[in-house]
Parts: sequence; structure tokens; C-alpha cells
Amino acid sequence: MSEFYIATTSSNLPPSVATSYVTDSGTATPAANILNVLGGNGVSTRGSGNTVTVQVINDGFPWTDEAISFTAQPQNGYFCTGTVTCNLPLSAGLTNGATVIVYVDSASVVTIQAAAGQTIQVGSGQSSVAGTATSTSEGSVLTLAYRIFDQEWHAISDSGSWTLA
Repeated sequence: MSEFYIATTSSNLPPSVATSYVTDSGTATPAANILNVLGGNGVSTRGSGNTVTVQVINDGFPWTDEAISFTAQPQNGYFCTGTVTCNLPLSAGLTNGATVIVYVDSASVVTIQAAAGQTIQVGSGQSSVAGTATSTSEGSVLTLAYRIFDQEWHAISDSGSWTLA
């Protein structure tokens, strides 16, 4: 035996049909039995049959060029195009795995400065507390991930020449 619903609305749908959809930033409620699934910046959506697919198109960090000293933000990459100091973010508010990427894009001195209480580890080497990692080699790259437990920026990838102090 099958059931047929005429002019269905949320008030006469069977209890197994969802009438609201909870998201990371609010709740969506279908209007006239239609729910739009839209992509945002760097996201596309598509539907087929009873499946909605959300695809992240931009899975990389935003990158900026830096020619003067700056304070890095987590989940960002930086092309350092001059003599600069990249100040790492303060520990307060950082999450485990917060990542910063620094690329030396000139033959200038690039210094990565740890904040108070933090250290930088590259391979088996470790900076002093509130220490630095410095490079003068164009093409050097340092990808740092923050670990809350030890307040340390761990190099998860590095190339070129980095001097710890």
C-alpha cells in the first residue's frame, strides 16, 4: 500500500520528512517545499536526484605579498619581498594546528619572530623562548603549525636555510 500526499506542507508531512535544516551558522526552513543550497566564495554546489554535493573549490590559504614587517594571521601564506620581520600571532586565541607559511621571495633578510612564551622548532633545532628563525636565501619556505601544549611553532615543512636564535 502506498501513501499519496496532496498539497503537502510542513504541517501535514510525515514525521520522517525534515522540515528544518541546521547549519553551522543558522537554520534553514524550506519555503513552498523548496530548500536552496548555495555555494559561497570558493564553494560550488550541485544536485542530482536526492543528493546535494557541496564542493570546496579553493582549498588553499590566502596569500599576500609583504614588503614591510607584519603580524601573521593563522591559515595564511606570505610572500616576503623585502627585509621583513614576520611576527607570529600571540598564543591567546590560537587553536592546535593553526598554520602560517612564509616564503622568502627576495635575497633580503626575513625573520620570523615567535611571540612571548613561544618557541620555533625546525627539524631537531629549537629557538629560544620568543626566539627567531631567519633566512637570507631566496626560495626558502617555512610552514609552521602551532601546538598549544608546548606553545611551540613546529615546522611541518621547510626548505632552504633557516637559522634559529
